[in-house]
Order: sequence, then structure tokens, then C-alpha cells
Amino acid sequence: MKESTSTALMFGAALFLVLALIGIAVNVFSPATEAAKTATTDFSAATTELKDQKYLIYDNTTISGSQVVNALRKFEQDGTAGNIGIRVKTGRGSDSWYYNNVSSNGDTVTPTGKPTNVNNATNTEYINPSGMFKASIIRDSNQVIRAIEFIQS
Repeated sequence: MKESTSTALMFGAALFLVLALIGIAVNVFSPATEAAKTATTDFSAATTELKDQKYLIYDNTTISGSQVVNALRKFEQDGTAGNIGIRVKTGRGSDSWYYNNVSSNGDTVTPTGKPTNVNNATNTEYINPSGMFKASIIRDSNQVIRAIEFIQS
């Protein structure tokens, strides 16, 4: 009888100890889980911002024609992949989309040609390297950057 009582007490103590350890673990790791979720969300936002940074340098800025030509070269791979369209409106009246034509609301993207005549001074698509262009960004309804617009002033 004495042996079964001590076994029961040992079993009860062990059960109480296990329950206490589980309670402590839940109390310790619950806030850590929430912090991990917050950190993951912040990391995702930072990654998206860094991805868009290469386009955002052109948002609401005035740049030279040579920088416009450099942007056309720089974003050729993104453009041919269908990720970005570039609109260039020159002082000669040329209004051309390169790589992709993007609607004004940014939701419709249609593939177009590559910039082939931007260095040909006799062509209307010619971009004067010393000309000044107002740059802006076009986003779609999901706030994804779909195009860069350069309009000569």
C-alpha cells in the first residue's frame, strides 16, 4: 500500500511538472511567434521596396536625354520579360512606347518594339542627349510599377 501511494504521488508530481513546463513554454514562445510574423512582414515590405528602387529613382524627376537612353538600355531585360514599359515623348512630337505599351491606369500591358531609332538624329524618335525630360512612374491597380514615362519639356 505504501508503495502504491508513493508511486501515485510521484506520478502526480511528474504530471504537474510536465503541465507547468508546457505552460511556461506556451507563455514564452507565443510572443516570439508574433514577433517573428511582424519581422517577416517587415522583411517582405523591405524586399519589395528594394526591388522597386531601381525604378523609383525616376519618379518625379527631371533628367537629361542621355539618362533616358541609358534607362532604355538598363531596363531592356525587364522590358522584354514583360515587366516594364517605357514611354518617351520627344519635343519633335514622337510619342513612343518601348518594350511594352501600358494603359494609363497601368492594368493593360501589350508588347511593343525595342528602341532602334533613338540615336538617329534624322528620325522623329531621336532622343537629344542634352534635352531635358520629366520622368514619372505609372502603377497598376495593385500599386505595382508597370511603366516609366519620359516627357521632354
